[in-house]
Amino acid sequence: MGSLFAQSSDDVLADGPLTSSDWLWAGSILLAAILVAIITSKLLRRAIAHGLGPGFAALITSRLIGYAIFLVGLFYALTSLGVRVGPLLGALGLGGLVLALALQRVVENFVASVILQARRPFTVGDTVKVDGHVGIVADVDSRVTLLQGLDGTQIRIPNASVTGSTIINLTREPIRRSSLSVGVAYDSDLQAAADTLAVAVSRVPRVLDSPPATVNLDGFGESSIGFTILYWHGSAVPAELAARHDLVIAVHQALADAGITIAFPQMVLWTAGEPERPYDDPLAEIQTPYPGLDQVAPQRRMRAPRWRRSGPTSPPSQPDD
Repeated sequence: MGSLFAQSSDDVLADGPLTSSDWLWAGSILLAAILVAIITSKLLRRAIAHGLGPGFAALITSRLIGYAIFLVGLFYALTSLGVRVGPLLGALGLGGLVLALALQRVVENFVASVILQARRPFTVGDTVKVDGHVGIVADVDSRVTLLQGLDGTQIRIPNASVTGSTIINLTREPIRRSSLSVGVAYDSDLQAAADTLAVAVSRVPRVLDSPPATVNLDGFGESSIGFTILYWHGSAVPAELAARHDLVIAVHQALADAGITIAFPQMVLWTAGEPERPYDDPLAEIQTPYPGLDQVAPQRRMRAPRWRRSGPTSPPSQPDD
């Protein structure tokens, strides 16, 4: 095994000593490749963003081109040092396999970034909910997706986790719909309550007129009869919070002005004392008639059997009246 690697190293390296000028030339090539890769990546990202808009296409494409330029420069620099790239790749085959296994997670995230580019569930600047986190997409690289949290934090989620979780894009469309639940007392006039809620919604400018808001009855709760207000607003999270804030105030004012009670859970308390006896009669056997169980079907009246003597058959007798 040692002789094999020694033979491979002999095939990789060219004959002859390396001078300081060789190292300087190789370093210059590598440095120039890095600079060209950075400049090309930025220019290409701007060009794609100008044509298609900012997003994954600009990010991933520009970075892939930058990596390719860097690799070409690296191979050329090695060649200038007398390193044969072909045998070098063969000699490093086993090491490459070990490295691939060690970087399995990195490769998985890179493949996930390519999938995100192909599917494009969101772009930079969108507000999304991913893996239980809500934030604005700030950057997407080959490994992680960076979210700017609504509380000022930075959230870095691996791309593999992003593709494997549910992605909710809150700002893909310009408007979104939200709901607000309201419960009124059981003795309320439901039609009057529905009309009052509709008027309250119309008093909130942040609630959009088109599509129109709707007021729907949910059903009977434990302490109230529930309504659900479905209303539309701007898709940004601040617009959602502001619209809900104004709507809650408007609903409370409208119901209070109309004299309609907003129901809430109640508890009835009894004071300690002598319990009353609900039954005065002495307890006896209980058997309540049950349909299909205690009904007796009417029985047919059976005729008494008639005996006859042996011999000639006598004419049948008339039945009794």
